[in-house]
Amino acid sequence: MEQPHEVEALKEVVSRHFTVTDVYYEGGSLTFRVAEAEIKEGFKSLYRELSRTGYVPISEQDELGVKLRVYRLQGMGWRRTATPLVLLLITIATTFADGYLRSLGGSDLLRPPFNDPLFSAAVYAAAVMAIVGIHELGHKVSARIDGIDTSLPYFIPGIPGTLPTFGAVIFQRGPIVNRDDLFDLGISGPVAGFAVALFVTYLSYASATWVPPEEVARLVQEGRVAVLGAPLVFHLFDLLMGRGNLVPIFPPFGFAAWLGMVVTSLNLLPIWQLDGGRVFRSFLSRRGHLIASYASVGILLLTGYFFFAILLLLLMRNPVDIPVLDNVSPLSRGRKLALIGALGMLLVTFVVMWFPIPLG
Repeated sequence: MEQPHEVEALKEVVSRHFTVTDVYYEGGSLTFRVAEAEIKEGFKSLYRELSRTGYVPISEQDELGVKLRVYRLQGMGWRRTATPLVLLLITIATTFADGYLRSLGGSDLLRPPFNDPLFSAAVYAAAVMAIVGIHELGHKVSARIDGIDTSLPYFIPGIPGTLPTFGAVIFQRGPIVNRDDLFDLGISGPVAGFAVALFVTYLSYASATWVPPEEVARLVQEGRVAVLGAPLVFHLFDLLMGRGNLVPIFPPFGFAAWLGMVVTSLNLLPIWQLDGGRVFRSFLSRRGHLIASYASVGILLLTGYFFFAILLLLLMRNPVDIPVLDNVSPLSRGRKLALIGALGMLLVTFVVMWFPIPLG
């Protein structure tokens, strides 16, 4: 419990941002009753000032209005480690190896310089790492703007010949202030990664070898090209960059473009382990978010993501909520409108596994 002089100092800070009508202890926490009903901007500036002195506010609303609880902030320091760098180097290696393996089978079908396996593997590795890395950079920049302390990205190496990387994670230390920040933190990664994936898709179409459909069918039978499900955005590129009835056979980094679309769509699903969990929790109730999560797992099962859906179900046995400090202020109107864009991005990048497209 704070000393009298600490209570007065905290009251002075809170009073600079709100009209304090009462001060008392409730449940062991110092509580300020305030007159304002709209508190979003004031609360954020209060958090910034209080956090510098080792405290953090939490807002709640009851039948009497808005109250602010003030808690002592528990300090946690990051332990300096070389692990992020080591994982980055290993992931670059597994990605390059995966690209090299993908370059061996049909290199004679590709145009120079992509018929050189080493060159093609290097471009492939650069494309995959750019998509995943800039995805994480988007989260990092958003967190920095909103004053949320985060770690460096920890890349997760994959298995060459199957999946080059399992993505990356950033660990969050600081709290999320309000629903706007929660939305921004969730959407920033998919938007950044999607932008890079679009560019890689453009390069894939520009570098593709175009062949008649009957030739593609023969190559598929011979096992010289792979067939994967196509997202809607690939069909849009077909309309813009297609060559009549000819079918594109992509260099290996076409798989990087495809993978970028898959990562974008899956991350936008409203499941708490994914970026979309933050996006949709910013306006859904805890119960509504849980229902949306299970519905999304059902969609994954119906569209061919069996193992991923089962993994998520196992992780959802003990669902963890994503708390914010300001429990009073709603998501901003602009971000509610941006949800339409997020849903559109999910729809154009989602890959239904039953409908194939040739890849080299």
